[in-house]
Amino acid sequence: MNQEVFLMNFRIPSGLKMQFEETCHQLRTNMTAEMNRMIRDFVKQSKEDLYEPVGWFYGDGGNDDI
Repeated sequence: MNQEVFLMNFRIPSGLKMQFEETCHQLRTNMTAEMNRMIRDFVKQSKEDLYEPVGWFYGDGGNDDI
């Protein structure tokens, strides 16, 4: 798989970064893999949310609570 990749820097509180790093270590994963997973999940969920009112309008019930 040949995908172009980019370095992304962002600010995060040091305590949260340390907790994230330790949790990734305990789960035997790395921070890059988990950040990519969270970003993919966020993008996927955001796309699904765009169509939620249309799904409700067309009769899927919109009753996810039941």
